[in-house]
Amino acid sequence: MLPSAAVALAVALAGCQAGATGGGETYPSQPVTVLMPYAAGGPSDLTARSISSCLGDGFGETFVVQNKAGGSGAVAMQELASAKPDGYTLGLGTAGTLVMTPMVNSLAYSLDDFTPIGVMAENPTLIVVGDDSPYENAEAFFAAAEKRPGTLTMGVPGATSPAAIELKRLKDQYDVEVVAVPATGNAEMTTNLLGGHVDALFINDHPDVISRIDEGSFRALAATTPERLPWLPELPTLAELGFTDLVDATSVFGLFGPHDLPTPVANALEGALEACLTDPTVLEQLGENLVPAKFQGGTALGESLAAIQALYRPILGG
Repeated sequence: MLPSAAVALAVALAGCQAGATGGGETYPSQPVTVLMPYAAGGPSDLTARSISSCLGDGFGETFVVQNKAGGSGAVAMQELASAKPDGYTLGLGTAGTLVMTPMVNSLAYSLDDFTPIGVMAENPTLIVVGDDSPYENAEAFFAAAEKRPGTLTMGVPGATSPAAIELKRLKDQYDVEVVAVPATGNAEMTTNLLGGHVDALFINDHPDVISRIDEGSFRALAATTPERLPWLPELPTLAELGFTDLVDATSVFGLFGPHDLPTPVANALEGALEACLTDPTVLEQLGENLVPAKFQGGTALGESLAAIQALYRPILGG
């Protein structure tokens, strides 16, 4: 892909000049590592790779994605929190990895140990079953779950993902118990469903998921958004089905640096990220539906995660 003129212009306008990193050099002057807390494949990995490629084109330097799955995202996030705050180690972070995982585990990092740069993509979460499932719709699935509590299983993208926590809220607030089966991401979850190892998935929306719905190997039951999705207008929301509080499972993929990232570096990255989200190649790769209509920079991203932390602290403790 040729370097995007918009991204290059954003980098130039950001004015990240010599001395921005404290060492007297222009940023970036060497390859940048982007830590991915999930396995390769799936929407988060695609997002990290698409944005990293675009940033690399704009800055004229390589942005290398490293997949470091494990510990519900804690492995990658701990490395990011401990990295030198010079802009050469960044990472994809989510509410699950930055808020929920440290809340439910004894970890050496918290949300305050990171510098938010901006939102890369927002992926609504869908509840889907396989084409051979006996559950034709969400009503039938949840009726079975109420009748046989703790027997139906649902794949989720990590033990402390928003999807997993929403299943906990489903039991605590609505007395409907579905067992969460954690996986490392969409790819493993899809394998588990098609292999008959789980009854359903609480899965991030993604072009591959939509393709499977269209071809019939997945049957979508519900969306976890406040309103119906424009690209799946017939799909009811959990709120419509009576679970009015379960509207918080959308996965927000943010770009982060370590705490105390120099302001000029953060500003340059934020400006370049905003430009990348208008780049035609990025929009094609991620899907225009999953790119926020209005760019959310570091301040907005930080405020959003702080609100999620306040919401889930009474539920999870910590």
